[in-house]
Parts: sequence; C-alpha cells; structure tokens
Amino acid sequence: MPNNPSNSAAPATGTTANNTNNPSIPFPTSDNPPPLVEQVQEKTTDAIQPVVEKLAAIKEQAATTLSSGASQALTKLGEHCEKLYISQAKLLDTCRVQVRKQPMTMLGIAVATVVTLGVLFGRRTR
Repeated sequence: MPNNPSNSAAPATGTTANNTNNPSIPFPTSDNPPPLVEQVQEKTTDAIQPVVEKLAAIKEQAATTLSSGASQALTKLGEHCEKLYISQAKLLDTCRVQVRKQPMTMLGIAVATVVTLGVLFGRRTR
C-alpha cells in the first residue's frame, strides 16, 4: 500500500493533545489552574462552609437524641425484665405450694395435659 497523505493516521503538524493554549480542549490539562478556577473554588468553599457546619450540628444533635433514646429504652427494658423475673418467681412459688398441698390433683393435671397434647399433635392427616 503506498503512503497516501490522506490515509495517514498521524496528527496534523503543530497540534498536540497536551497543549493548554489549544481552544479545542475544553479543560486545561496543566497542573497550574488559571486564577479564575481558583476564585471559583474559593467562592464555592465559602458558600458551602455554612451548610457543612449546619450538617455537622444536625449530626451531633441526632447522635445525642439517639443516644438518649437508647439509654431510656435500655432503662425501661431493665425495669420490665426485673418485673418479669419477680412475677416468674411468684408463679413458681405458687406452683410449689399447690404441688405440696394437692400432689395427686397436680399429677392428674399433668397427665391430662400430656394426653391432650398427644392427641392434638399426634393426629396425622391421611
């Protein structure tokens, strides 16, 4: 294949991709931004700073509220667990007294319970 300049893949002379003065490149490619970009960055930072501070304050307030709520829930849960434990101890004491007073009646209730559960759970659907 002969060298045809119209088929050549080489770039045109005088144009390079890293040329910061080339208007066809929309963003500068150098490490030194123009002063206008720095001004925009500073103004954006100044405008966003109050929002960032407000978000930080809201975050702290939410964390405090959640911590307080969790602490209250833990206290209530502890109180209810204590009440449940006391109720369980009272019921166990009552059962002991009833078994000692009427052992045959309690034995009959236990057997009836086992038979009833056996009938209920022992049924098989065919």
